[in-house]
Amino acid sequence: MPKDPDSGQPQSVLDLTRPLKMECGGGCAASTAADYIRFAQMLLNRGRLGDARLLAPKTVDFMTTNHLGPEIQNNVGAGYGFGLGFAVRLGPGVSALNGSTGDYNWGGAYGTYFWVDPREDLAFVFMSQAPGPIRVHYRQLMHAMVHQAIMD
Repeated sequence: MPKDPDSGQPQSVLDLTRPLKMECGGGCAASTAADYIRFAQMLLNRGRLGDARLLAPKTVDFMTTNHLGPEIQNNVGAGYGFGLGFAVRLGPGVSALNGSTGDYNWGGAYGTYFWVDPREDLAFVFMSQAPGPIRVHYRQLMHAMVHQAIMD
């Protein structure tokens, strides 16, 4: 079993070829890169994918708006609030990641990551199997590389 390069601890990922002991919402979902980017593109298009309207534009707006009040401790990350399923960038600066106010993202349990930046007309999906702390490093690296490539 491979070891985490930072901690030296063994890493494992869920074997989805075997039946699950229970249903779960985090870490048990599986998809393809093609389906995941279609999902992200649908969000970028404010609920439309091709000729199909899957969500109303106002629904996507509501999902990608911060719902954490000032009385709630934010564990999402510096510079971010939380919408309905996504970390949402609140403004310029503060965050360790480059991006635009209003971009939103989420990472999976084993290293997957996606973000949508409506101002840049950008939907991004990163598929990986990197459990443990190293997954954050790769997410930040991919985020930085994509934003550094944007020339306008």
